[in-house]
Amino acid sequence: MKGGSVLTHYFKNSENLPHNRKEITFRFLGIFYTLQVDAGVFSKTKPDDGSLLLVENVLNHTIKGKVLDMGCGYGLISILLKHQIKDLDVTGIDVNERAIACANESAQKMNLDIKFLNQDILLGYDDVFDSIVTNPPIRAGKKVVYGFFDYAQRHLNQDGKLFVVIRRQQGAASAYKALQERFKHVERLDLKKGFEILFAQYPLT
Repeated sequence: MKGGSVLTHYFKNSENLPHNRKEITFRFLGIFYTLQVDAGVFSKTKPDDGSLLLVENVLNHTIKGKVLDMGCGYGLISILLKHQIKDLDVTGIDVNERAIACANESAQKMNLDIKFLNQDILLGYDDVFDSIVTNPPIRAGKKVVYGFFDYAQRHLNQDGKLFVVIRRQQGAASAYKALQERFKHVERLDLKKGFEILFAQYPLT
């Protein structure tokens, strides 16, 4: 998961940290992908297993229209979803400027039209989405993570879908309860390698 008191550079900007821009290549659903990474971004040595599991589960559902990747990092989830489902309108938002720079470069090299924005989603981004996906910064604390849930509740369509990946040992049970307070329907979709995929739909008003 992203973030942490000793890992704040994963979800905040750190101008003093030396750059180390490079590429990582991996295989997903039989396709090889090459993405840009840099020092100070989350999971810079290889794709995060939780994020890959999240994408697999999202692809097993019918999603369409406008999709938001909250805390998108270097664009892993956004890029995989857009590449797999060409007609999605994907937006990725992250506070980490370096991560967004990497995401933009990767998308451009793959000729993928994705809107990546460098901003704090909790300060507001005025739009409404059909689906929201997130691998939230767990170590940033519940206030931030549940802030993501609050944002999703306010910015999803009436039948909008939220997909969340979270380690079972890092608060999956409490996150499930928090989602129940914000959505009519909540379920656990998957559990693999300690990562749990939570699904929520029909935001409470």
